[in-house]
Amino acid sequence: MSQGTVTIGCSRDAGCRALAEVAAADWTGRGGVVLSIVDWPEAAASWLRQARRFVEGGPDAWLVLARPPGWAGMRHRLLLSTDWDPARTVIVHPVAHGD
Repeated sequence: MSQGTVTIGCSRDAGCRALAEVAAADWTGRGGVVLSIVDWPEAAASWLRQARRFVEGGPDAWLVLARPPGWAGMRHRLLLSTDWDPARTVIVHPVAHGD
């Protein structure tokens, strides 16, 4: 049974990126489809390019593995510039994983 489509977003550091890769492997291993892994910096002028990539393809859900400063900026841009749905988003702070 397919688990649906997901886009994974993460901070650009190695720890968050590694967690995103593990999550992607787990999701596909369960029959789901990962549309994309989108990363972003902790500070940016607008995050618009990353926000557009994050919603591209209209995933069923989004998984976010990010540090608070970068996610705050990304979230703001998503709300202003895309049709992103926070209700279909799961956010995991990497510190919960010992990073």
